[in-house]
Amino acid sequence: MGAVNRDLEGRTSNKAEEIAQQRYGREFGDLPASLQMQTWMEAENEMKNQLASERDFIYDGMRENRRNGTGETLWDRLELDRRLGK
Repeated sequence: MGAVNRDLEGRTSNKAEEIAQQRYGREFGDLPASLQMQTWMEAENEMKNQLASERDFIYDGMRENRRNGTGETLWDRLELDRRLGK
């Protein structure tokens, strides 16, 4: 789970930098502490929404595969790719 948390933190950090540049024309680290906190919280919210959308997309695909009778799920394909070294 550590790698997932580092990835999420990295994505949130990149989003916070992007928001700081767009909104204030400055790097995140150059913002006053109060704006850093506000910007970071906004970035976390955007990442939370993005991850929820990604999760929904995956689950919708899995449900669609089951409805189509293919029996293959995303997890089946990922496992096959892993075993084939892709």
